[in-house]
Amino acid sequence: MSRRLLMRPVCSDPATGQQKLLDLDDERRFRHFYEKRMSQEVPGDPLGDEFKGYVFRITGGNDKQGFPMKQGVLLPYRVRLLLADGHSCYRIRRTGERKRKSVRGCIVGPDIAVLSLVIVKQGDQAVPGLTDEVLPKRLGPKRATKIRKFFNLSKEDDVRKFVIRREVTSKKKEGAKPYTKAPKIQRLVTPIRLQRRRHLRALKNRKLDAQKAQKTEYEALIAKRHSERKQKLAAIKASHKKTA
Repeated sequence: MSRRLLMRPVCSDPATGQQKLLDLDDERRFRHFYEKRMSQEVPGDPLGDEFKGYVFRITGGNDKQGFPMKQGVLLPYRVRLLLADGHSCYRIRRTGERKRKSVRGCIVGPDIAVLSLVIVKQGDQAVPGLTDEVLPKRLGPKRATKIRKFFNLSKEDDVRKFVIRREVTSKKKEGAKPYTKAPKIQRLVTPIRLQRRRHLRALKNRKLDAQKAQKTEYEALIAKRHSERKQKLAAIKASHKKTA
């Protein structure tokens, strides 16, 4: 069998941040992935002795021509679908745009060139380049609630003291002094934010009170004109009776 026709699984470990491309030369080692769907868990024992006890989840893949697998398309071949905003495997260029695109079904077959796998359960021994080393996170969380969750903080703790900073050296200047950069914290509740919220709430209540006052004044005016109209009609009727 030609080497270029074989499937190449890409294994990734979320716990370590590593991923590894497996270059397999025997179809019997990955044949057990056939007829499996995306999001299905598959044992990794047939991949080799080093993956004994491992369990993988299929997260996607591409066929020989590079078309991606789409979740929900329960077919083992390629189809053309009308895709719009919010659909996977498609990015709109204009608002409201729809387009018919070729996508691969979510059932794995022999025409899959690259298959993406994620480790769900780790086996007995570590795999070099996949589970033996923990890569440091380059960027930390940016949202205030996620920073609290990451460091197990309470609401009384100051989130700004726990932002992960990274050291950066300028590439334009030679021998420049390194400096640190930190992300802007999103959804951070500060005294200014609370003051602005109180101000907006006061404006809203002021508008509601003004609308209520206007409504009361309008209803009083309508009632007054209605009573004046009744009095006018009564006077006209009384004048008609006198003349009669």
